[in-house]
Amino acid sequence: MSRRLDYRLWLGPRRQLRSRLPLSQSSLRHASGNAKRSVLESLTKPTPSQLLRFALTGSTQPVQNGVLPKTSQDRHLEELFSEQWPLNTSPPPPLWSSLQQRTAAPCKTEVLRGMEKDIQNLNHLRSLIERNVNDPLGGMILQTGHCRFLAQALKRCQRSDSYGEILSAINGILMRLEKLRAPVSPSLFVLGMYYSCLAFSASALKRYLEGYISLRPPRLDLDSCAPLVDALLVSLQLLPFQEPGYDSSEMRSVVTGESADGCFSEHNLHSIMCWADYRDSTHSVGPYLSLLARLQSDRTLQDIWDRMTKRLRPESPHTFHSAYGCVKALVDVGNHRKAVTYLRQISKCANGNLPSLSDFEGLKGLLAAERVAHAIPQLAGKEYPSILEAQLEDMEKRLGITWNRRKSVHTSISDPLYISSNQPILTVDGDSAGYGSNMRLIAEIEALGCSKSMLELGRVANLLDEFEGDHIRVFIPNEDAAPYDFAWFPQRSPIELPNDSLSVGIDRNEAWSPSTLGLLRVRPHRHGVSLVTENCLHLMQLGYLVARPKSAQGPFLEAAQSWEETGHIVTWDRAFGRFIVVFVGKSREPLDAEKQLFAPNLSFGLDPVMRVCPGKDLPGQKDSTPQFGHSYSMYCVDADPGPDLVFETTS
Repeated sequence: MSRRLDYRLWLGPRRQLRSRLPLSQSSLRHASGNAKRSVLESLTKPTPSQLLRFALTGSTQPVQNGVLPKTSQDRHLEELFSEQWPLNTSPPPPLWSSLQQRTAAPCKTEVLRGMEKDIQNLNHLRSLIERNVNDPLGGMILQTGHCRFLAQALKRCQRSDSYGEILSAINGILMRLEKLRAPVSPSLFVLGMYYSCLAFSASALKRYLEGYISLRPPRLDLDSCAPLVDALLVSLQLLPFQEPGYDSSEMRSVVTGESADGCFSEHNLHSIMCWADYRDSTHSVGPYLSLLARLQSDRTLQDIWDRMTKRLRPESPHTFHSAYGCVKALVDVGNHRKAVTYLRQISKCANGNLPSLSDFEGLKGLLAAERVAHAIPQLAGKEYPSILEAQLEDMEKRLGITWNRRKSVHTSISDPLYISSNQPILTVDGDSAGYGSNMRLIAEIEALGCSKSMLELGRVANLLDEFEGDHIRVFIPNEDAAPYDFAWFPQRSPIELPNDSLSVGIDRNEAWSPSTLGLLRVRPHRHGVSLVTENCLHLMQLGYLVARPKSAQGPFLEAAQSWEETGHIVTWDRAFGRFIVVFVGKSREPLDAEKQLFAPNLSFGLDPVMRVCPGKDLPGQKDSTPQFGHSYSMYCVDADPGPDLVFETTS
């Protein structure tokens, strides 16, 4: 059942994102001026004749020379039509529909307390606004602290409402403020830009950007810019899993002003960001450089790159990682020629070296590109031996062995007393010097788990079969889990998903398919409908999680205690390269693909969906990947069709 046409509900939902919201530092400005009013009017409804023309022809504009033109308004309406409305609910009334003439002043305490703690969804927010935002004073209270309280409320609304619906709410708030002739904070437009980035909606981002520019505020500071960049990067990371072959040119045009036809627009997101300021244009610029590269920018990327390379200094080797991140992004989008060009420039800045490239987490990806791998030995200089050593250590981990520097011998990772030097990896008698170490399984998953190759994922699946019956200790970061020990029992596809229809078109003679690899998706539910494209995890099943109480009597009595299944499966996040456990109730039984899974009272101190780290503690560095799980009480697990994968033959 299609959602009914309602011009008040703009913008379809898309992507997941990051919880930190950007807040502009600018003060309130009044929106009654001509420039400001013109932008707010651009957010208003289409005319009835435009709606009728769109319903009949798919465009709000008349035919021109036999061609139906497409406008940004058309794209908004298309997003609206493409979304499915929940069968058992009705669209919420618009936030500006019931202005109340009140004699009493709005209650500031109620508004701020509600936004800071009480509001859990957009219905709560709508009720609060209708009670308290009926005059300019109410509008100013709503935007207290540069919209900081409103941002907190919208963050909680992400648990039950889509990004598209949140954008609709922000749009409704703007229209309500216009009707009240209330002051509008630039921060409200920044919130709109943030959720546009989460939804990866170029047309929405453009509208809120124009609104921000019309108020003539200063450039955004780093704290406001960083979340916008992070949201776009995560969206770009997830797009191949949902829309293979997507076109990012429209978003590039809004972000940088560069269009596919070679034209340039001065009104772009880059113009208001801190990196457009030449006085301090390279501070924390690494993620932004990667974003520009992934959007395949030319002019803006080159401008920021040139400024950054002028500040590279050989005596500060770790500052080069931002540059390497940009090169890696160029490799990811297939621009290997420019990647090599940039590596040459880095090497020139470092006197013929590539400082700390051996420590760069994306080194494997660089070496996977033939043109780049061929250039690195010529450019790395004295860093080249360190690069070789890093690759050798990675190879050793995948063989289950490690180098003992003190004794100058190879030993098993799991058993340091087992010396493997001068011995075959696997003897005739079946003895191994590390080949049986389960650390080899972890290393192989980390090396191949994010691959788009069905054959490489198949190698991981074969290893799961090989290590079935073993167990691997798992670190759980929750304090409530401290009384327990946890372990992962490897197993390929511990739960069965009856979504064979998703594999239609796949050759049954192929060695691997998404179902035989155990690929699945985890999607939050709300109002009985899955948020298919938001907060979606693309996972590969690795086995199931067990627990037992820690023994105070030492390891001997501890080993005598039996393991108990937690109801979680262990998985690998194919999009962001991390181990995730997911509660499914029964971890080794067929599962209804559309069953809603409730996990409000979990045992063992676990969350329904959480990150874990087998074999070692969680890494201490900042994790910019999206969060999921503890805030969702309802979600579904179904088969992942794997549209991002390459179906190779084994001939």
